[in-house]
Amino acid sequence: MLQNGKSWKFSLKTYIFIFNVGRGMAIFIRTPFNHGIIYDMGCSDEFSPAEFLHEQILPHLECYCGSKVAQVILSHPHADHIQEIDRIKADSPLYPSLLTCPHDKPGNPDEAIDWDRMQLSNATDGLLGNYRDLYAKRRLPLQTIRYEGSARVPNVAYGVYYVRPPKVAELFPNDDHAYGNGVSLALYYRHGSNSILIPGDINPESLSHLLAERAGAEKRFTAFDRDYVKSNPTHHSASSGPGLREVLQEHGLSVLVAPHHGLKSCYCGDIYNYIKGGKPGLVAISEKRHMGENDGEVDKRYQNEGGSHGNRVQIDGGKLEKKYSVSTRNGHHILVKFSGTSPPEVILEETAECLLQHLD
Repeated sequence: MLQNGKSWKFSLKTYIFIFNVGRGMAIFIRTPFNHGIIYDMGCSDEFSPAEFLHEQILPHLECYCGSKVAQVILSHPHADHIQEIDRIKADSPLYPSLLTCPHDKPGNPDEAIDWDRMQLSNATDGLLGNYRDLYAKRRLPLQTIRYEGSARVPNVAYGVYYVRPPKVAELFPNDDHAYGNGVSLALYYRHGSNSILIPGDINPESLSHLLAERAGAEKRFTAFDRDYVKSNPTHHSASSGPGLREVLQEHGLSVLVAPHHGLKSCYCGDIYNYIKGGKPGLVAISEKRHMGENDGEVDKRYQNEGGSHGNRVQIDGGKLEKKYSVSTRNGHHILVKFSGTSPPEVILEETAECLLQHLD
């Protein structure tokens, strides 16, 4: 993991990997403080993000509270988002300091997920068991990193946003499929003037509810700044920080990861009403393979100038070209680089290993 003989361990850039896992999602964020955040644990027969992270990324990360991975966020317990959760068991190098996911821990009725409504098939019983075992013996925090460091990189912050499962149940009293996607946790991350929103499989109704901050909408927020933490000591653990609508209106959005793999059924026009500038700089689609007629289609509104302003992208080492959207569907892994003030660098390569040469 060296570029020109030098490690990227001390790089002040943010690196965001959107892995090609076919029908699923797996994303990794390396912060300029060299913390690692995993969002979802999908995989494919051809590629294991967990194995890649273990071999290529973890050796270079700083520990946070004793773990190489600062946080694992599991957006919701559908199979294509949790296939590799057995790789983050307690004796694994991927075991995180913070585990954040929809759950049913005793004593938290306001957060309790309704397993009877998750429409999980028999084939996912083992995954579900691993998922529940993962948090059974932990004091499960629905929180973000509590920053206590002294390093200073201007304007780095992130938040986790979601609608409490009981409230999602009220939004969808008769539609179990919508309930299962509606409990998704959304991740917003900002580095200077660059930002990304990763909303999992959240559907338009839940996302609109979240943006409006109606009853049951929750937020956890960290700014990697000691003065901010001193003035706002509970933002990482209580629903008291800036809301998703607020950060989008103030800072805009560089990259939108399209909800639910970009499918038409989860296109949310409401979010475009709140993004400063009216639309993101680029749409990234972790696109599920269309295996049958019931799999749905990607919404074309993401793929033209109506869906984004456009950003320069490099594909397979070629020349930079303006794109309105990028996708993993054609066998590409995606790397997004934030440096604070410059436009995001976006690189697509057919192997995750090839992305490593772009770390600096």
